[in-house]
Amino acid sequence: APPDLSGSWAMVQVTSDYVEYPFAGRRKRTTYLMLRLEIDQSGTSLLIRETHCSAYVDDGTDFVATEIPGAFLRSIGEVERTASLHRDGSGWRFVYPWGVTVHGAVLEDPARDPLPTDAEDPRVFDQDEDGKPGITVRVTILGLGGGEVYAVQRLTKHLEGPVISEDRLEGLIDWTNEQVIIDAQEELLKMDVRAEADPVAENSRFVAVRVPADLPCVELAVIWRVLFGL
Repeated sequence: APPDLSGSWAMVQVTSDYVEYPFAGRRKRTTYLMLRLEIDQSGTSLLIRETHCSAYVDDGTDFVATEIPGAFLRSIGEVERTASLHRDGSGWRFVYPWGVTVHGAVLEDPARDPLPTDAEDPRVFDQDEDGKPGITVRVTILGLGGGEVYAVQRLTKHLEGPVISEDRLEGLIDWTNEQVIIDAQEELLKMDVRAEADPVAENSRFVAVRVPADLPCVELAVIWRVLFGL
């Protein structure tokens, strides 16, 4: 019989890429996304309700600091996804199929339509309800100031890995991130920042562990490093 994964979980998704910063050069950027999951299981099929708790970006340099505001994470709300379990020799594999998510814009074809490049594009909307177009990210550049950046984003992800136990999942993340800056508080922040995926697959990974049903997102945002050993 497949393992029973139903219940409450915490998951960290670690994604790694290389960014060409205008003043700091090429740096490895690592993003940590913490989620709370509620899993309902029927045989090998899983219905997963995701809540985005917090996010932390290590830009790979003290010269640049990126902050993802809580308002954006809260605006995502609870997301329902499906996953499945597959036999793998004497064990089982957890598979999250490819999914496409667009932030800050509404596209007729989310997977293929080009992202807006102008804040006046009618497809752009104020997702985090802060009065600014798209989604808002705060960027600080040491010695040069900083401010808010307004962007639209398309993310695709596929998660797969072994079921370590009925209390722990681990695996790798295949992913892409397409982002367009449509406006910013400072001209400096409107500059194009090129990024490419980390070629080392193991640097983009996930870990999920079972947690008490009453563990809130606000607490997970504080204890995630200890919980996942990061």
